[in-house]
Amino acid sequence: MALLLVPLTAQDAERATHADDASRPMVSFEAKGEGFHLRQYQLGCLSLLSYLLVAGDQAVVIDPQRDVEHYEADAKALGARITHVWLTHPHADFVAGHTELAHRSGATIAVSAEAQAEFAHRALKDGDRLQLGALALEAWATPGHTPNAMTFLLHVPGATANPAYAFTGDTLFVGSIGRPDLLDVPPAELAAKSFASVQRLKTLPDATVVLPAHGAGSLCGAHLSPDTTSTIGREKQTNPYLRIPTLASFVANVISHQPVAPQYFAFNVELNRKGPPLVAEAQPLPEAMTPQQARDLVAAGGWLVDLRDQTRYANGHASGALNIALRGRLDTWTGIVVPFTAPMVLIGSDAEVQEGAFRLRRIGFDRIAGRLAVDLDAWRAAGLEVRTSKLVTPKALHAAMQQGQEPLIVDVRSLEEYEDLRLGDVGNIPVTDSPRFAKVLAKDAPVLMVCNSAYRSSMAVGLAERLGFTDVASLDGGLDAWIEAGLPTVGRMAKTDTHAPAAAANAGAGGAAAIAADAPLALPEPIDAAMLRKVLLDQPDSYVLLDLRPATQFGEWTLPSARNVRPADLAAAVAALPADARIVLLDRDGTLAFAVAGAVMARQPQRLLRVLHGGLMAWPHGLDGLGRASSSAGTETAPAATPTPSPPPAPAATKPATPKKRSAGC
Repeated sequence: MALLLVPLTAQDAERATHADDASRPMVSFEAKGEGFHLRQYQLGCLSLLSYLLVAGDQAVVIDPQRDVEHYEADAKALGARITHVWLTHPHADFVAGHTELAHRSGATIAVSAEAQAEFAHRALKDGDRLQLGALALEAWATPGHTPNAMTFLLHVPGATANPAYAFTGDTLFVGSIGRPDLLDVPPAELAAKSFASVQRLKTLPDATVVLPAHGAGSLCGAHLSPDTTSTIGREKQTNPYLRIPTLASFVANVISHQPVAPQYFAFNVELNRKGPPLVAEAQPLPEAMTPQQARDLVAAGGWLVDLRDQTRYANGHASGALNIALRGRLDTWTGIVVPFTAPMVLIGSDAEVQEGAFRLRRIGFDRIAGRLAVDLDAWRAAGLEVRTSKLVTPKALHAAMQQGQEPLIVDVRSLEEYEDLRLGDVGNIPVTDSPRFAKVLAKDAPVLMVCNSAYRSSMAVGLAERLGFTDVASLDGGLDAWIEAGLPTVGRMAKTDTHAPAAAANAGAGGAAAIAADAPLALPEPIDAAMLRKVLLDQPDSYVLLDLRPATQFGEWTLPSARNVRPADLAAAVAALPADARIVLLDRDGTLAFAVAGAVMARQPQRLLRVLHGGLMAWPHGLDGLGRASSSAGTETAPAATPTPSPPPAPAATKPATPKKRSAGC
């Protein structure tokens, strides 16, 4: 039987984040067949994907968001009522709507028996089924992201492949897998379980459609694709995690380079396991507060969250108020920055506060202390300090840099974004590590914060003010506006990199030894010992360290987490690592590393290798625990790479691919 697949317009992470409708669920994929109708819903602001499966007069909702009205309305329009709610696992990044749907429709909730759920439910075990007319929904235990994670397989009579669909939850994403480090379980232990689950999923037919629980921008994994559907065959060909051949290498790659996990994740897991409180149908505005009350609340440890756009915030805001704008990832960033149990006041118009409170309930912030109207004169009269902050245009900043009169510039994006592309020789302190502002920067000196669009940099202004900074500005429009103005950038994604001549000088003749005279010159980027030491101390999992020295020297001492690789095996070792891995080569004095790095980069042009300048002879031994590692440091050589087959044509079951953006736009 042929299935009718209806791919809809794809959305990349940036558009999903900042679009006006990002806070409302949209149908992003639809499939119809004899006796069933399947819809995928995308909630852009949380990168959440959920599902409604209608079979006859019954409907199943899989991984619902907390506000559930659209599932009910669509099921009714299709002539069905919601009878079942299936959860792939107790989610961490949002409060699910399972108890809400059970209350409203009488639906039966099903979740893994291993989840130890405290609400009324059907405890699923591996192989359990739900019969829906001629269709069958089968539960597979696929632990890894969590110990209790499941994949649900939909068997459709007469379909080209069965199971026709796999609802993979957070076990398998398009282009990635679920991270194993969100629970109080050793990440390596869960990563090993994930490897087994991935191998099991690879046994499914190539044509089985993959329907995950998240898309690009989710913090439940790293480097998710903007596509919201795929197939098992496509993932086997293109997903780097499905191509890692050995358990050890898989674990090493999965536990590295994960984004910062918001602190609210742990609270949401427990809420979803115990059963979230029901949401009141009529949700009133948070109680109005006076400026005096807001000031007293901040003094007692409360937080002010200003929901307005960056321009209105810069023109006047309460001192220390965080600018987490509605048009962006309000939900996620509030959950990252604001303590989950802290009292919070929302600042904005009544409509903005209503929307903000609604969205924050999706991640469990049910207790908003109050709302504060924007009235700067009233604030001042009540003794609530009012601040203004500059939005510096890219051209003005560039002119100041040309004259050597710029303020201290701090890039508040992630290290990965910073290394990919930046506006010059500037510092990097991710906004997720904002306490370091006070440890590194002078509080009375002018500071300018930079991100991609001014979303995070405007947030960083408020965080710095809470720490006592008095002169903090933000780059208007961020790096995106800088690039649009035609101003120069550096980094591995820059068209021209001012670091290239220095790299060439340091590389010497050996780096180009095996490259034809007319071939583009591939040069590694040097990193000095002080910078590498700083990064390893602040963000110890940021780099993959490959030590090229003989095994005897490696056994005597090396840097923590470094792996010993023979120079002859370097190309294979590099190819076996994820495409986004940040690799630093170590040797005695830097000479050998530069030579072999250039040869590898000539054959793998998508890679940018770094070399410790001066080698390990330049390392400051004994400082901060990073000078010497025991001889028991890991010695596993990365496995040889497997041949990379050409990606197959996009399967009929998936949406057309969209260009990949740099980030979620903030």
